Amino acid sequence: MAITAIVSAPALGLAGSYQALCAGTKCTVVVGPDVISSPYGSIPINRVTNWGGGGDTSTQVGTGVATTILFGPIGLLGFLAKKHDFNFVVNGYDADGKKASLSLQFKNDKPAKRFINEMQQVTQLGMGQTRTAKEIMAAESSASTLSTGTLEGDAQLQESGLNSKTTDLAPSSNSNCWSKYLENNPAMKEWAEANPGMAAQNKKRFDDC
Repeated sequence: MAITAIVSAPALGLAGSYQALCAGTKCTVVVGPDVISSPYGSIPINRVTNWGGGGDTSTQVGTGVATTILFGPIGLLGFLAKKHDFNFVVNGYDADGKKASLSLQFKNDKPAKRFINEMQQVTQLGMGQTRTAKEIMAAESSASTLSTGTLEGDAQLQESGLNSKTTDLAPSSNSNCWSKYLENNPAMKEWAEANPGMAAQNKKRFDDC
């Protein structure tokens, strides 16, 4: 679902640091008032086009059985042990105007809930909402020091009213190819192979070349 307007400046005073997993490796993800960053790249807050994800919490039955055998009735508390798995993807354009994507995973529901809340505040986007390149260009100040790169080209295509199919057929730079992106980011390639469903959604943000 697209939105027709965005604020030119994100909420101030917000800055969250999260211990997460990036492509299966421990990492620190920072959601600040100006940029969201991870060891695999960064996206200015106002250049986030969409973000989303989800996960679930399940009871670790195996733990309950083991503790019951060892400790009797007291071991039944083991059935209350929870297993959490939450995955998120943030898409947008980096400071050079190139398409970028950040992936992170939480094994605890508390930081996952805090991440959702903070992302909604700083980006002014809820999960499922989309900010177009045209909207980003319109909101950015002419004095901005950020490069526009592919962002400007995408905005011009949207301004021309070209549909997504036509956009996909347009000549593209290798720097924005999904295959090239994975080639330059081995850890992200491993994540894509391990999470084909989410990777397929993420691939739509890149040129198919």
